Amino acid sequence: MKIQSIDSKRRLILPGAEPGESYAVRQTASGHYELAKVIPAEKPKPSAEKLDALFRSAALTPKTDWESLRRQTREP
Repeated sequence: MKIQSIDSKRRLILPGAEPGESYAVRQTASGHYELAKVIPAEKPKPSAEKLDALFRSAALTPKTDWESLRRQTREP
């Protein structure tokens, strides 16, 4: 049995684990833990039309053109 230590940031290195993998941790008994690998569900790629609509409706997208914004923010 190989023994692993927890580092100062409370991390544990799992042999055979790849970066980016996720595990669900459950305590089964006092001092015993069970790990289950979490596999995310596949998400369908959004279409180009949906992405365009999302970008147009984004809150950080300015709704006015530069000239009208400049007129509103400059002192007369």
